[in-house]
Amino acid sequence: MDRFDAQARPRTLAFASMALSLLAFLLVFELMFRLLPVNEGLRGLPVDEENPVFRFTAHRESVYSRGWNFSIVNQVRTNNYGFINDHDYDPALTTPLLAVIGDSFVEAVMVPFAQTGVARLADAVGPAGRVYGFGTSGSSLSQYLAYARYVRDTFHPAGLTVVIVGNDFDESLRKYKNEPGLHYFAESPGGDLTLTRLDRPVPWYRDLLGSSSLAMYLYVNLEIRDVWKRFAYRPGQSAISRPRFVGNTAAEATPDRVADSDRVIQAFLRLLPEMAGLPASRIALVVDAPRPELYDDHSLKAVSDSYFAIMRTHLMDRARAGGFEVLDMQPALIADYAQRRLRFEYPDDNHWNSTGHEVFARVVQESKVYRDMFGGVQQ
Repeated sequence: MDRFDAQARPRTLAFASMALSLLAFLLVFELMFRLLPVNEGLRGLPVDEENPVFRFTAHRESVYSRGWNFSIVNQVRTNNYGFINDHDYDPALTTPLLAVIGDSFVEAVMVPFAQTGVARLADAVGPAGRVYGFGTSGSSLSQYLAYARYVRDTFHPAGLTVVIVGNDFDESLRKYKNEPGLHYFAESPGGDLTLTRLDRPVPWYRDLLGSSSLAMYLYVNLEIRDVWKRFAYRPGQSAISRPRFVGNTAAEATPDRVADSDRVIQAFLRLLPEMAGLPASRIALVVDAPRPELYDDHSLKAVSDSYFAIMRTHLMDRARAGGFEVLDMQPALIADYAQRRLRFEYPDDNHWNSTGHEVFARVVQESKVYRDMFGGVQQ
């Protein structure tokens, strides 16, 4: 027994020494990353029957940053309803409300709030009305319906603007995406598309992970949970694995993918007026353009048969036929670039930068929905 203890003791000491060295190593890195603008996360709330739409923890200020080198850094605030906004929302006010619904383009955590489209519109409206934004990353057409219903029941808007981007179509189907906390279309037994909520509990480790700057750097800035996706694509795989991208989504327009997306468009346009509690004429659909291809005529023509180019045309044609106001960002962006030569996205992030948000706000101000609510365009 003594001989066994004598043999085991060095191994135990070596293991303890390694553990202490690793702990010291992690502690040093933790302290170092606490001095850097590590992404602190937005702390999403649970999604369930009591809280049926995805929102964030209210009244919280946090740092947003992107990438290993913090190429974008911003300070963001969630308001009393858990949406990114420097101002609280008041459902008791009676001034006309324009609600802006979307995904990360409306959430806009990479842009200082005063430079976002929602803030610019709210400033232009002034005391004559209100402009509230309802956007979360990962949302799609199906989720926009859930937000429209939530906004209808909570805030009773007089008008609605929905921002639509490249990955909003197929990702509305559970067949293509299945992220807890969001709403998707699922096939009903009769073959129709039914809006379905996927509940989202808050993981037990969320706050523990969020309290460590080192862990947040690895998990959010480096996105280590998605490393496999960067190496997953091989030639000949499906359109949603990793081919060439146009408009934040895979460029390949397979017949099945287009047909599925057309069904989503039809269901979305059919349900939206009821969900919003507004006639189609009081709803403006703002459709993004293929970027960065729009900076060059040849590049833009080269992606004319891409999935996003096809689906945005299908959506706009059917929306106009259904009485919706359609605001195509492409002509406005091309005209603005021709005049100012300023790009609308970041070098390493395809979301709108402050210039993109400026053009978006101008397009909305020129819309009939906006003018009917607030009068002429205010500069």
